[in-house]
Amino acid sequence: MSQPESAVADAQAGGRSGQEPLAKLAQRYGLRRAIARPRFPVYLRQLWERRHFILTYATSRNVSKYSSSTLGQLWQVLTPLLNAAIYFLMFGLILGGGKDIENYPAFLLTGMFIFTYTQRTVTAGAKSISSNLSLIRALHFPRASLPLAYTIQELQQLVISMAVLLVLVVITGEMPTWFWLMIPVVLLLQTFFNIGPA
Repeated sequence: MSQPESAVADAQAGGRSGQEPLAKLAQRYGLRRAIARPRFPVYLRQLWERRHFILTYATSRNVSKYSSSTLGQLWQVLTPLLNAAIYFLMFGLILGGGKDIENYPAFLLTGMFIFTYTQRTVTAGAKSISSNLSLIRALHFPRASLPLAYTIQELQQLVISMAVLLVLVVITGEMPTWFWLMIPVVLLLQTFFNIGPA
């Protein structure tokens, strides 16, 4: 008989009246509460052990999300572009807000792409637990895996958008400099920021 089974048998014997408290009995047999949270270093190690699951889940969501759409992942680029066009019309042309900003179109496009990335990450991460209750009930894994997977999913989509963005920025007249090598570092910092709210 295994330890958990013998613990149950001990608990059933005698009805537990005047016997050892259940908490001590569970501790003696090495049992712990099913909903108990592990210590933070242990939790981080569990997340690291499931890194392949997180990456695969994010990639598969990306594939399934746009496979049924006619324009596919082009929507990832079109959405911030259309938003930037509306902002440019309202604030750049009608209100004249871009007069004091050098290369306002590049400034606006960059802001819209990064803002859209952050917005989608936070929104998807906030819903990641409630929209995956069946997965949570079926499998035992750290719950933080889901917001992390959604953040990675949005980051994968951003990589495609950034390629388009860089071309558009060059078209607006902004020439590449050595400072452009800082773009991956800035995006990494933005991703760490996005993980928090997600």
